[in-house]
Amino acid sequence: MPDRVHIIGVGSPFGDDRLGWVAAESLQRSPVLNGLEPGRIVISILDRPGTMLQAHWQDAGMVIVIDAVRSGALPGTCFRFDADEWAVSGLPASSHGYGVAAALELAHALGDLPSRLLVRGVEIEPSCSGFGLSRAVARVLPAFVREIEAETLQLAKTGLPGMS
Repeated sequence: MPDRVHIIGVGSPFGDDRLGWVAAESLQRSPVLNGLEPGRIVISILDRPGTMLQAHWQDAGMVIVIDAVRSGALPGTCFRFDADEWAVSGLPASSHGYGVAAALELAHALGDLPSRLLVRGVEIEPSCSGFGLSRAVARVLPAFVREIEAETLQLAKTGLPGMS
């Protein structure tokens, strides 16, 4: 469905790397998004998909990838890149070995990007371990999720540019 919005939370069960999972789980419970036409919004939670990331966005006109990042910014700093921006400036490094940026570069080289791609991330606390989020990431998470929810709702209601 070319007008489908697919949200993909990327991460692992450890520390701030859970960000993509926690954000996607919050979006799955969103009464706003759940009130839309069934199938219009798809939300997936993936454990470090690496090169298989692009296999998960087939049949979606818009993809939002959510991941924890390491760029050297202050923990809790939020990032938003669309495909044009990341192609020029590059994405902050993922907290995974072969992360989102590398997967997107491969998909771009193969001509396998969705019609519209948005990457959302939050700078992690490098020393955060265990099964919970650091204070810095947990503090920004509610507003971060609301921003993604609002943008997703807008895309779902207005459709994607150039899509029928």
